[in-house]
Amino acid sequence: CQVSVEGFCNTLRWKNNLSLVEVNMLYRALVGESISQFRHYHSRRRSLAGLCDLFDDGTACPACPKADGTMIVTMDANFGLVRKRSSGRSVTEPLHGNSMFVRDEDVEEYLLSHPDCSKPTEDCSNFKAGNLLRSQNQQKKLDVTGVFGASCRHEIPLMFLNMAHGERLAYPKFIIRELEKRYKDKNINLHFIYDIACVLFTHMHKTGEGIPQGISMAVPAFHVYGHKLQCQIMYSTRRLPGFGLTDGEGMERLWSFLRRFSRMTKEMTPSHRLDLLTDALLYYGRRKSTDLEVQLIQRWDKAEKVWSLAEEEISAVLKEAPMCISERDIQQWMETEIEVAQPARLKTRPTDTVPRWKRNYVMKLTKFNQLRSLNQEYPTGDETQLESDLQAIEKHYGIKQRWCQSDEIFQSTLRDLDQEVRGHLILQAQNEARERVTLLNLKRKYPDGQGIAIRLSKQVNACNRRLKKIITGYNGLQWPPQTTKFPSHLEFPDVRDVSLPLYSFIDEPTGDKSGIPRALKRRAIDALHLKTRAAEEKLLLQREMDTLIHHLHQQHEHLHSAINDTMDPGSKAVLLHSIILLERKLYNAMIMFTNHITVVAPPPNVYLPEFTSVSQSVISADMHILLCDDSSHDKEDEADENDVDDDDDDEVDDCD
Repeated sequence: CQVSVEGFCNTLRWKNNLSLVEVNMLYRALVGESISQFRHYHSRRRSLAGLCDLFDDGTACPACPKADGTMIVTMDANFGLVRKRSSGRSVTEPLHGNSMFVRDEDVEEYLLSHPDCSKPTEDCSNFKAGNLLRSQNQQKKLDVTGVFGASCRHEIPLMFLNMAHGERLAYPKFIIRELEKRYKDKNINLHFIYDIACVLFTHMHKTGEGIPQGISMAVPAFHVYGHKLQCQIMYSTRRLPGFGLTDGEGMERLWSFLRRFSRMTKEMTPSHRLDLLTDALLYYGRRKSTDLEVQLIQRWDKAEKVWSLAEEEISAVLKEAPMCISERDIQQWMETEIEVAQPARLKTRPTDTVPRWKRNYVMKLTKFNQLRSLNQEYPTGDETQLESDLQAIEKHYGIKQRWCQSDEIFQSTLRDLDQEVRGHLILQAQNEARERVTLLNLKRKYPDGQGIAIRLSKQVNACNRRLKKIITGYNGLQWPPQTTKFPSHLEFPDVRDVSLPLYSFIDEPTGDKSGIPRALKRRAIDALHLKTRAAEEKLLLQREMDTLIHHLHQQHEHLHSAINDTMDPGSKAVLLHSIILLERKLYNAMIMFTNHITVVAPPPNVYLPEFTSVSQSVISADMHILLCDDSSHDKEDEADENDVDDDDDDEVDDCD
């Protein structure tokens, strides 16, 4: 119920009319080890510890691949789950050990061997995650400044660690390394989704570490709208193969549940804090895995709907196109878009056609002549400095006589310089205008005030600022245009749209002269990406259904063996209760998956009458309601999405 022991005792007081002395006695009895031991007892009972050691303890996802497959992992940090230094020290180890949280000593050792003291240079996100400046703002009274964690695409918690600094890039790298070691011998490829995967990807390449084989990275579907267009193209889960329709926001939904414990855990000893958070994570994972088969069916239905909508959008685009095109043409546009968005293409300056010394000489000479024409009697300080610089260049390159503006060498150099500088500025403006138009088209899909619309508005404003900076640089050039294709002066309306006459002389980087409107191309590319991801999602779901059925069969074998091995009546009763619940879940899963996969035969030794006496073609009334009535799940998902907040320090008042 996410309340403290004190809040629990106060509730009992007002419900039972207890005196203050009785409440204090009750509080002293519960505040020590009693609650922790009580929770741990229930955890061991649920996992059948000591009765069936091979039974699932809730730390692994039943639907994720156990061998030979692809596992999608989401990562994120929460800065609300802090701990005060003054909260004391632990005498004993956590009761749960390291089932969910990594040892602090291992994390500290990794941080010391992988110092992350450099500020990320990527400027593509407003979240500032991974920026070491955040660690400088942490309060000195805290010894734990937050929690970094990972969960699978079904939102089952996988691995967590305590942070002693800001959201350093070393923390996700540590999680990646540990999960890679865990699944290395199982031939499982790992797809990581992280808010600043673009920064992490670039950082790992710059440090020489590189991206290990079988690992790819993406930015969550919601957070990607806070990044620049290049990152949206290169790192969105909707554009990268292998991610299906995974939105990557599972950790945000987990934090919305877990952050409500922060008011309690910040005052706890380290061991009690880890035990409470571990119990909360195990409960959250149990809540997600209980109806996992229903979740998979709902995702299948969603994938079919998305595929149908994407197919309709592609058909509409093909009809609206001014010429005959096919999906192969759209595929070519997609490949071209990725090629254009490559970092090397956007960041590399065009090859200089004018030698650097000639460029500097002509620019300084032009400015010198302008200053002299304005002030012919007394030279200014700038004029004196320019005279000195010009003499140094002339001496170094053997220029015996200073160039005049009427000289052919001056005129030809100025023409080449003008073509290079103005052309580069206009090309920059075209890239920014293209990004601005794309962001505006995306923004029109969402109502004003919605989270994604707000993020897109911020990105549009950033594009506007960069365009105005380019305009200032263009208008500040000290010489007039040397050709008629360049305007003498620019204003914002002249550069804000890629369809404006200013960009007519620039060849398209794609070499595409088809005349298809860019907005139509964008719709076609987005629809084809969505159609491809929906098809991937269905393949992922089929594998996950198979994995879930196999997992339940395996758990059934473990329980059946434990029942045969024990002679204690109490233990046998507990095991029989567990295997009947498991068979009920397996029975329902087999019925639901019949139309999607080839369902294997029931286990040879069954305890549930349904497996032998009830036809598998009949679904109980309760199951029919679960499958057909999605309103309750839609409301829960909607509530979870409303809980998602960028500020991890905010407290959420509602309670599940």
